[in-house]
Amino acid sequence: MNSTTEQIQKNGFTVIKNCINNKILSEIKACINNKLIEKLKDLKKKNKKDLTSNYFELKKYFPQFNIQKIISEEILKKNLIDKLFNQKKLIDNLIYLIGPDLSYHMDFEVAISDKKNKKEEYYFVKKYHQEFWSGMGLESLMLWIPINLKKGMGTLEIIKASHEWGHIPHQNREPLKLRKKFKSTILKIDNGSVALFTALTLHRTIKNDHKEIRIAIPITVRNFNYPNHGNSDLFNFKPMNMSFFTKMRKKLGNPHLSPFRTIPLEEIE
Repeated sequence: MNSTTEQIQKNGFTVIKNCINNKILSEIKACINNKLIEKLKDLKKKNKKDLTSNYFELKKYFPQFNIQKIISEEILKKNLIDKLFNQKKLIDNLIYLIGPDLSYHMDFEVAISDKKNKKEEYYFVKKYHQEFWSGMGLESLMLWIPINLKKGMGTLEIIKASHEWGHIPHQNREPLKLRKKFKSTILKIDNGSVALFTALTLHRTIKNDHKEIRIAIPITVRNFNYPNHGNSDLFNFKPMNMSFFTKMRKKLGNPHLSPFRTIPLEEIE
């Protein structure tokens, strides 16, 4: 058992350090900024060079929810999520944890945290919650990938070993009950690293008080050959890695293993 497995089994989360190339992070930030500039030009509004200024300018005309959706679609369209998952250290760790038949949730949403977000805005400053509440299955892992993270921006607060508590009773997107005593920790992570946690791990947002915006990509990865324990069948997932047996099934074309399906007739006696 490697340290990544030990940590996620013990605490319900782990961090894979230095597994994303800085060049890819820069590409994603440039993609986001270009999209913000494009939208501002459509509105005939002035734009600036830096991403944070363009974001706050566009936020005068678009709700933050819409902005997050727009840039998420752009990142997916530019195949930048595929680039993220082409990172060897990241994919190797995912394969070790949940197996080689992997797919990612295509309807992810970039998470932006800015200094103007209020604590009562649940969607942007989330209280303790489990991803299981939103349909994520036990066969999945949630990845939290920082794209623009600086000292003082905050990250997530995670309750250690809360994945062992099972499905927590909840209402209005927050727990009805918690254990009287528990240990929580602030996620320590840098750009270029990725946090992983289970569908049952309780976590909440740390508000960003930095002048710049914090950007992260929370995205679900699942093993599509494991039984579905959530609503994964209702979501859009894209395969990103396949085992030998899955590749063989795909090559054969159907579950009946039709003989000679891919062999030219002249090659059959």
